[in-house]
Amino acid sequence: MLKIHEKKSLDYLGDINEKKARAVWKVSLGVLLIVMISISILGFISFRMISASIQKNSMTSSIQLVKQTAQNIETILSDIDRLAVAITLDGKLNELVNNFNLSDNEHEKAEYSRHIREIMNIYAVNREDIADMAVVTDTMEYISSGELIIDYQGDVSSFNAVKLFRESGKDSLWVDTYIADAGSTYKSTGSFGQVITFVKKINAPESNESCGMLIINYKESYLYQLISDIKVPEGSEIYILGKNGNYVMNIYDRTLNGDYSQYDLYLRDGTTLNSGSINRTIDDEDYIFTFETIQQINETPLEWRVFLKTEAASVTKGIIDVGMKIFFLGLAGVTFGFIFSVFLIRRYNLLMDKKYNERHSILMEQERLASLGQLIGGIAHNFKTPIMSIADGLEAIKELALEYDRSIENENVKESDHHRIAAEMREWVKKIRPYCAYMSDIISAVKGQAVNCNESSVGSFAIKDLINRVQILMNHELKKNQCNTNIFNRVDEMTEIRGEINNLVQVMNNLISNAIEAYRGKPGNIDVIFEKTSKELEITVRDYGCGIPERVKNKLLKEMITTKSDKGTGIGLYISYSTIKGKFAGSMHIESEEGKGTLVKIIIPLTKK
Repeated sequence: MLKIHEKKSLDYLGDINEKKARAVWKVSLGVLLIVMISISILGFISFRMISASIQKNSMTSSIQLVKQTAQNIETILSDIDRLAVAITLDGKLNELVNNFNLSDNEHEKAEYSRHIREIMNIYAVNREDIADMAVVTDTMEYISSGELIIDYQGDVSSFNAVKLFRESGKDSLWVDTYIADAGSTYKSTGSFGQVITFVKKINAPESNESCGMLIINYKESYLYQLISDIKVPEGSEIYILGKNGNYVMNIYDRTLNGDYSQYDLYLRDGTTLNSGSINRTIDDEDYIFTFETIQQINETPLEWRVFLKTEAASVTKGIIDVGMKIFFLGLAGVTFGFIFSVFLIRRYNLLMDKKYNERHSILMEQERLASLGQLIGGIAHNFKTPIMSIADGLEAIKELALEYDRSIENENVKESDHHRIAAEMREWVKKIRPYCAYMSDIISAVKGQAVNCNESSVGSFAIKDLINRVQILMNHELKKNQCNTNIFNRVDEMTEIRGEINNLVQVMNNLISNAIEAYRGKPGNIDVIFEKTSKELEITVRDYGCGIPERVKNKLLKEMITTKSDKGTGIGLYISYSTIKGKFAGSMHIESEEGKGTLVKIIIPLTKK
């Protein structure tokens, strides 16, 4: 009986365990289904939110891209404007053009024409971006720059730039992209023969009356190179339109430059904005138009629109693809359980990392373009005075050489007179030499910053070289914003730092630029302090500006965050921190109080000798 009773008992327990197992499986499957359904719902909601966020970030990136492109174009055209101003304010040119108009003697006119060409050639030297320059007199005679004498003898008044300038009645005018009228200009532009022209009135001496016009033909190919080098997002195209809706630059079909663009209708329809983003439907396809208007260049109207056309579907395509993958992986997870869920999470992380890396690459490119635009502006500003001074010196030496040549066979000229002329020539050479040295210093500093800062180096550099480069590169921005930098170097200037100097120069430039912006357009002082401990170098950059809000301070150096609203991305400080940590084995920390200023301290291990 005992055995029978034992068997019945065991059979009874087996039935209970089997029922428990079935119940556990049912409960587990139920819980798993509930979890998967919840995850699916949360995933759907999350992806809708992420999709909206990515669209917003994409729009912000597009706005920043077109704004930076517009700033780069404005910098280039401002340089052309400054060149035209310098030439037309040259009193000798005005006098020559006026005398040319008044003269009836062909020999005199040929001599005036030669001198006018010489002046234009001096200003055009080494300017490969300029096809040529020309002076059109009030008598409609055409005098072009260049080594060869190519003075057009036809009807100059029919030239596009001349006709538009005369019809405008203005003192200066920008002429959008067109095919050059003069054969000499056409040959200098390249395969398409297209130019962008700036025309400026030449006043008669001591008068506001016109005696002619100066024409500067800028090569379309240089603007094409600038725009075609821009890395636009996938599914996007970038264009420049003129004030009349014509293509100033169509990099996808340059033969259309100058023709009317259908996109002008979509940009003007229902909006009076000069910049921003609008949604438009073309042939049943949705697009996002992001645009920025360049209203004028130094008071000369321009009204160019840089705009980015983006397929709306391309912005969300990546998120939709990822969402579908996760959805099907979730269904498979019901079958394969938690093991497949681990794979799903890993797959999701990889995809998000890829999206982050793409976003990071775009931000890096924007930072590079911003630095390039600022660098170009600084170079143009710093080179203007030395070039003008050198040109004046060379003109003076030329006059002395002619005087010396004429006096050789003159019996009334004494030997002492020859010595006097030679002494004056040496004096002019002595005056020119410092300007050449100054330009050489700027070129050396800029050359280092023009290379790829991602390149690494195992060399070292002295603090003296670091300070010198930072002063040269930041000089223009500091003067423009009326800020003063106080450098306190409390270490040996020959102290060496291990690493690539260009990387640390970029970090210092970023920190000083942030300090300048902390004053919000007002004058201020910026302290840069170099101190040394037994094994480390401490570099401190301090401003007394607006400071950093409390809500931002806790996120600094942990993520890309900015206090400049739409004007910044926060990438500059973030990359500076990464550079100090990754390439100099150093550290960075920030102290700030809102309304009182900010202190940034960099600590770098010193080279062991």
